Amino acid sequence: MTRFLYLLIQPGVISTGLLGTILQVGLAFANSFNVAGVADLIMSYGLSGQLASGGLIAALTGMYYSVTRRGTSQATAAGAGAVAGGISGTLGTSITQALGWTAIADGTTPLLNFTAIMTALTGAVTTGDPSLPPGSEPMFDPMTLSQVFGTTAAGGGIGAMLIRGLLSGKGN
Repeated sequence: MTRFLYLLIQPGVISTGLLGTILQVGLAFANSFNVAGVADLIMSYGLSGQLASGGLIAALTGMYYSVTRRGTSQATAAGAGAVAGGISGTLGTSITQALGWTAIADGTTPLLNFTAIMTALTGAVTTGDPSLPPGSEPMFDPMTLSQVFGTTAAGGGIGAMLIRGLLSGKGN
């Protein structure tokens, strides 16, 4: 059990998740500004840009982790790929929301409210802004955050399992 938890938390999972975040932000940028017809291509398949950038990159992130960590079992690779996919999907979506490339529904909070987070951090480190009491603005919506993390983690785990099954030739 300790080995399984170590493999989920080791720097490989985090760095793979951050690599997936960079890829997701790049794909969202290409989709938002239709760079080289990317948005038209995604729409021709009947997908939305957010779905393609979140789900596809999460699955690719899980596949990448599974290929680079060949010494792990399939269950460990799938779990770690799921965590890496969840990290990339959640951070990528929140960054693209902060940049305005992903729409936020009216009346909802962004996935991660970077303004509120920075206000709380500055208030903890310095005197902060006395006009805004800490905790007055929600930093995140737990239901939406868990939903985005869960769905992208599922994509990462499935991607890791698929590539591991294809590479092993045995399906397990």
